[in-house]
Amino acid sequence: MFRTFTFSFEEVCPDKQVLMGYLQAPTEESYLPVSGIVEKVFSQLRHTKEIIGGYRILPCEALDVKAGVVSCSGGRLQTGRRVCGYMTGASKIALFLCTAGETFTTLSHAYQQEGDFLEAFVVESIGSATVENAMDRIQISLGEEMAATGEKITNRYSPGYCEWALSGQRDLFACIGDQPTGITIGDSCLMQPIKSVSGIIGIGETVRKRPYGCAVCNSTTCVYRNIKRRN
Repeated sequence: MFRTFTFSFEEVCPDKQVLMGYLQAPTEESYLPVSGIVEKVFSQLRHTKEIIGGYRILPCEALDVKAGVVSCSGGRLQTGRRVCGYMTGASKIALFLCTAGETFTTLSHAYQQEGDFLEAFVVESIGSATVENAMDRIQISLGEEMAATGEKITNRYSPGYCEWALSGQRDLFACIGDQPTGITIGDSCLMQPIKSVSGIIGIGETVRKRPYGCAVCNSTTCVYRNIKRRN
């Protein structure tokens, strides 16, 4: 069963400090030139209600850290050694999906067609922050649900990050099966709508919520740097 959550934009829209990170604006002065655009975009997105996500919990049958494989009742996930290692102690895994919806893509494309590339960048940044905020809420709910049974959860990890190949989306979606989010993957394994996230969370009595390994990762675009920054 896929447990589903829906949000309005106002419930999960990013605050200024979080958004500054996505906009790569390190100071108030550098944020000021785009603040008016942010307010305009917020007003355009205010009535968005298609933000949806959730998770499916499956038994974790085996972990092969050397091979980087997580085996569950739905199949095998070639997550790579790092993510597989982070699942140590997991008796179950939660496979998640979340999307901010098609509105962000449509609005960004409209701005690009008008040559308003800064506005399009702001829309993209707000979309990225919004879907992560929504997924934060879903992860908190999962943590509370598991705590009631004496279990803990790990951090969340996604294909395309932490050495998990983007092509891992195919196995992830196959393990999740039917789900109501409307998210699909194309031949390149990119998700549609674009402002979507997917991945794995470990569940068990002895799992640990380890810090994201940003200090030893060379990626300069990883979304988990933003998650680490605000936690």
